[in-house]
Amino acid sequence: MTTYHSVKRDIFINVPVEKVWKALTVPSERNKWETKHSDINLAIGGKVDLDYGWGVTYSGILTEIVENEKLVIEGEDKDLTIWTITPQDGGSLVSIEYTGLWSGNIGIMEMENMMFGTYQFMKNFKSVLEKNLDIRHTFWVSWIGVLHRSHSSKAGVEVVKIIPHTPADGVIQDGDIIQSLNDQPIHNYDDFETQITEIGPDKEISLNIQRQNQQCTVHITTIPFGTKLQH
Repeated sequence: MTTYHSVKRDIFINVPVEKVWKALTVPSERNKWETKHSDINLAIGGKVDLDYGWGVTYSGILTEIVENEKLVIEGEDKDLTIWTITPQDGGSLVSIEYTGLWSGNIGIMEMENMMFGTYQFMKNFKSVLEKNLDIRHTFWVSWIGVLHRSHSSKAGVEVVKIIPHTPADGVIQDGDIIQSLNDQPIHNYDDFETQITEIGPDKEISLNIQRQNQQCTVHITTIPFGTKLQH
């Protein structure tokens, strides 16, 4: 069984490290690209409270601060969030690493979901700093109620759970491998999640699925993200 103890993402932002540091550590600046509301006491032992909206919050304590270079936060579960900023090509390579323990289909799904959400905000970090353009309104606008993970040995995503009373309920099954969406190949978690959550509600999509060594195609209509079908 594959077990992950840390995961990492990075992105290049074409602004100086000082500007990245300010956007990361000043609450009013952080709200422009990531949070709905944030409180950051920038000192060792200082409290960090982040409210992302969608009912998602995070609280932690600052354990390491290197101005313009590194920020380490210890969460309530004692796992770490490690931000690093490295000068590169006149801009900044911004990295985030999480420590933790993820294994099994559900654990890996949760890890991939966390990293997908993180990278969405990192894309907005880049957009806001480079273009002064907040693109959060394009994130998480639709879904079909499928929880999934990248397939362990081939392209596609494996379904690990269906949310009741969503379009996928009764149509898609746990263990299905989704291989394409509207005839476009699906390679991994981010690939499928981006397409599903950004396509918009009330869109009919076709999914090519491998189910117990059989191939089938299903048609599903998306609904607003996080909602359920009315009965």
